[in-house]
Amino acid sequence: MKYRNIIWDWNGTILNDTPVAFEATNILLERYGYPTITLEYYRDNMDTPVVNFYSKIFDHNKHDMQMLDDEWGVLYDQLSHKIGLHEGVKDLLSFFDNENCRQVVLSAFKTEEIIKYAHKFCVEKYFEDILGTQNIVMESKTMRGSRYMSEHKFVPEQTLYIGDTVHDCDTALALGVDCVLFSCGQQSPKLLQKCGVPVFDSYEKIII
Repeated sequence: MKYRNIIWDWNGTILNDTPVAFEATNILLERYGYPTITLEYYRDNMDTPVVNFYSKIFDHNKHDMQMLDDEWGVLYDQLSHKIGLHEGVKDLLSFFDNENCRQVVLSAFKTEEIIKYAHKFCVEKYFEDILGTQNIVMESKTMRGSRYMSEHKFVPEQTLYIGDTVHDCDTALALGVDCVLFSCGQQSPKLLQKCGVPVFDSYEKIII
């Protein structure tokens, strides 16, 4: 196998939290008197940064987008007992581990939250490092990934990025690494297929 390093996105890629993120969004819409949305609409319009998505479903003249995001985060936490891992992802993590690949998580999610879920679902042993956000000063995924690859001597040609959004593909491109996208996460296949990289709807179908 040509890949010696695997960079994983977390939310929507390993963690199957899209149903909870969608539910929290609709609760927030109802709270402020807006019509709810379908899961199809959510996945066709989800964007990065997420405030770009909020501007599509909330009146930005009436709301502070950051405050909405904070409220959404509280709802997400309240619904978090419904979150699990995507089917087949543990097997793929184990496969890479058996191939002696270095695996890291690169995410905009808080590091301590990723560690909590990784421990809960018994997958922490697969990751050499977890590159989440640490504090209020949040560097982009590209900046954190680039610095990490340099410090740990990741050869770009031997590195694969696995994500579930167009932003993940853009990050992989900026890092100079290959990318595959998982289409059962935050964004729909319709969006992902525009990226021009392999898109898979199950981890059993990923061919490395």
